[in-house]
Amino acid sequence: MLLSNLFRILNSYKFSIFKIIFFEILYIVKGYKGNKFNLTKNETMSDNIPCPYYFLMKIKKVLKQNGFKTFLDLGSGSGRTIDFFNKNFSNCEFIGVEYLINQCNESKKIFANNKNIKIIQSDFTKINLTDLKPDCLYLNNPFRNYNQTEDFLKKIIKSFSNEKNILFIFVNYNKNIFKSFKNIKHIDSYYISDIKGYSIFGLYE
Repeated sequence: MLLSNLFRILNSYKFSIFKIIFFEILYIVKGYKGNKFNLTKNETMSDNIPCPYYFLMKIKKVLKQNGFKTFLDLGSGSGRTIDFFNKNFSNCEFIGVEYLINQCNESKKIFANNKNIKIIQSDFTKINLTDLKPDCLYLNNPFRNYNQTEDFLKKIIKSFSNEKNILFIFVNYNKNIFKSFKNIKHIDSYYISDIKGYSIFGLYE
């Protein structure tokens, strides 16, 4: 089962898999943390697979151009994304919300000495995200169902409708899902298939 799931994941990156693997090895050798993943049998939630470093590198360039103060990672896992951006934006605040206790505890250990990083064990679909006051919100698709995904993304965007200086980073969503979104402006995107890649948006003034 594990091997078949790994093959499915690797195959989904198609011909970019060689670049993906190269940067995975590079950053792990460099000592970047938070590289654990979790395969689930849950029919609603997707596997907890960290965003590839190759994508994070590209997203970093966009963040350097746009800037942020508080980065909120929904479904932060064992902390890969926060660790990566913290190493590149050390003057910013980072908040991770993770439901799985083991993943949450893993990231808390990694960031035990980082006063600018807060890890919360909670179901992010059931908390008021605006209370955390982020100006950059990151979400690696946690849902298997297309309609559930679309509804939750629209809920997030609506909840921040009064906050004009905010970036949304959506990773590994079907890129066609954003065609129905009316009040967001496209900033950047990169896809290697219809469902593997990222889109970055801001809100219209």
